[in-house]
Amino acid sequence: MEADPQQTEELKELVRQSIALSQENNKMLHSMRRGAWFGHAVRLLWIVAIVIASYYSYLYLMPYLSQLESFYGNLQSLQQKASSVLSTFSSPSSTTTQQR
Repeated sequence: MEADPQQTEELKELVRQSIALSQENNKMLHSMRRGAWFGHAVRLLWIVAIVIASYYSYLYLMPYLSQLESFYGNLQSLQQKASSVLSTFSSPSSTTTQQR
């Protein structure tokens, strides 16, 4: 059972093609892995940038937010004073009618 020389050449050619395809697939696989790693790195940097920007925005806006909070507190105290003044105006009239 000796192999035919023509078959041997065909097998050699098939092996060469298989090796070439394997090398090409290996290059593509490495390229895909590199792209995936680069994508993960960019995503991580993006998240870190968002966190840092949020932190510095908070630090920048902190004085304005505290001013807004104090303004709201003053507004509430003014509203309480206004209601107490209105209640004083309404209570003497009811006491004067009761005295008559």
